[in-house]
Amino acid sequence: MRCSKADQQLQLYLDKRLTIEQMRSLEAHVASCSACQQSLYWLEMVAQDLRYVDMVPEPPDLTSAIMQRVALAPRRQREVDYTLLRPSLHEFLVMIVLSTIVMLGVILGQPSLRAVLPVVNGHDVLSQILLAMTHLFIDVNSGMLMWIFWIGGTLLGVWITLALAGAEMRTEWLKAMMDRLPVW
Repeated sequence: MRCSKADQQLQLYLDKRLTIEQMRSLEAHVASCSACQQSLYWLEMVAQDLRYVDMVPEPPDLTSAIMQRVALAPRRQREVDYTLLRPSLHEFLVMIVLSTIVMLGVILGQPSLRAVLPVVNGHDVLSQILLAMTHLFIDVNSGMLMWIFWIGGTLLGVWITLALAGAEMRTEWLKAMMDRLPVW
């Protein structure tokens, strides 16, 4: 018998829940193994000490208290957390900026829409800046574009994680980031 199997059977041996063959095999192993003898000795000491411990009576209303908690438990599970549907001011502003960027991308991608809107027809300063930035992203090589997407994706991932984490987690994260920033 190995020590791992003997260790599993020691408590059953003390409780007299082993068959005669298992008891003989365990006793033969314990007789030749000092580590298992020590484990059996400590288990016997604990069992002997437990015999002298006074039992604590249970409170008379224990059953009703447990049943009351069980009855209230499904109500807690049915409550829905609507914090994601109530964004903070920062989250709301980021949503507006992201949706504006998406809409500008859609508008710049559709020639029929570009012709209708005076802002993106190429004649004013704002439309020239937007077209220049569009050409900047279109004309860059694939390595630069992947680098830009990687940074943008990382920042978006951090923002989404912090938006879903809650105010307490955002505060801890900001404090940890401020502690790590170099001071000049």
